[in-house]
Amino acid sequence: MLKGAAAAGLVAAAVPYGASSAAADGAPAGDWAAFDQSVRSAFDRLQLVGAAVAVVSRAAVLHTTTLGSRQLSPRRPVTPDTAFVVASVSKPLTATMVAGYVDEGRLSWDQPVVDAWSGFRAPTDELTRTLKVRDLLNMWSGIGRDAAKDLHVSDMSAADVVRGLVNYPVLGPPHQTYLYNNDVYALGGYLPLLAGGVPLADVGPAYHQAMHDRLFGPAWMRSARMVTDPRTAYDDYATGYGFDLRGRVTEIPFASDGGAAPAGAAVASINDLAAFVRLQLRGGLSTTGARVASAANLADCWTPEWHETAAPGAGGDLRGVGYGLGFSRFDYRDGTQLVWHNGTLDGFTAYVGFLPQHDLGVAVVTNMNLYPTGESLQLHVISLLLEQRLGLVPGAAEKAVAAGEAQLAALTALRSDTVAVDVKAVHPFLGFYENGYRLVREQGTLQLLVGPRRWPLAARRDGGYLTSEGGAPGTKVMLTTTADGRRRMEIDGFETVTQVIGLP
Repeated sequence: MLKGAAAAGLVAAAVPYGASSAAADGAPAGDWAAFDQSVRSAFDRLQLVGAAVAVVSRAAVLHTTTLGSRQLSPRRPVTPDTAFVVASVSKPLTATMVAGYVDEGRLSWDQPVVDAWSGFRAPTDELTRTLKVRDLLNMWSGIGRDAAKDLHVSDMSAADVVRGLVNYPVLGPPHQTYLYNNDVYALGGYLPLLAGGVPLADVGPAYHQAMHDRLFGPAWMRSARMVTDPRTAYDDYATGYGFDLRGRVTEIPFASDGGAAPAGAAVASINDLAAFVRLQLRGGLSTTGARVASAANLADCWTPEWHETAAPGAGGDLRGVGYGLGFSRFDYRDGTQLVWHNGTLDGFTAYVGFLPQHDLGVAVVTNMNLYPTGESLQLHVISLLLEQRLGLVPGAAEKAVAAGEAQLAALTALRSDTVAVDVKAVHPFLGFYENGYRLVREQGTLQLLVGPRRWPLAARRDGGYLTSEGGAPGTKVMLTTTADGRRRMEIDGFETVTQVIGLP
């Protein structure tokens, strides 16, 4: 978010947007005309497939806009009830649910985790004794995590994730270094159930039920679910998309955060997210009158535990950034605070944010990869509201769109450095690799497979390969042979694995 949208981009043919609808609190629809015009223009320029935006206050859903298609084949429009994968937006949802348990005295933020659940094991004995409940949610535990874990968690159970924490690297003492860690966070979501006596083997389903009973139902998030695949739970759901190196929009297979559900497995509509943001603005009291969490414990969640002064170039109005218990916070020059979280998973991006001092909140969902253009719409929308309503970050909304366009141009520029795959050279590397990877040739294309993910590869002129589409387009892949004849595959930014079974 501080960088805008980080790296690449050129543009393919525009995907037309769909219907727009508005619901206001008595204000004329024309009051939102300039906002809608800017959002629609950004949607078209970023070549998105589908999106939805909601702006809310405590008292009302002020405005909702739906754009484009939830699916391209057959083409079906996004509706306010379309279910989107919202990925790490699951974190503030989970934190709100956990806050309710803290209200009831079932556990406390400053209680040692092992006191709440005796089965807890951290990578060191000291961390096992001293980590507190809040340390599971604030990204300040000192426990690191390999990015490759995200490629494997879809097939893991909740018990697998929790047991695996003991093997993670410790990169520093708690409360010194910000280390974003999905699996540590996931334990924070499971902890109230484990503390209540739910067996570890059953904690995944118990967590799903608790989210329904304690958050989704009372907050009137009528269609929200914790599911691994929306196709099993919805008729009106969005399919994920991304760009390939030609700048074409391609469908991306569904992936899931599986066993790390509290950190990233929520599926929700824009109506659901609007209800959630209103719940925050209302201090934990839903529009139905149900108390989900106390205002005090929600404020604790919003308050950064890790905090630092904004980096130069982050924007003249931005003064500080931080992370609390499942919520990020930006502090601006006039004292305005923006509490937010975004999320991304293959083919989807999502965002919730609110300005407690100004009784204003927003939610954005898209069925497009974060990179190269998916994040830019959410940046555009929140920057637009900050500028139009508060006079903050002038020009940032346009810069967000321009950054997305530049990223798409950079991605497609990579194609000029690719050549046809040498079938003979690559044949010895086909087969099965450690950690569930496969390298195959199907329908004349070299493809890297891991779990539900399918990444076609293009050969680079200077050696090696690039993922040409999928959830991480433009990723470098190297195929090498060790001195003792073993074949290895290095996926840049993820991991290096050795071939275990070659193809004849």
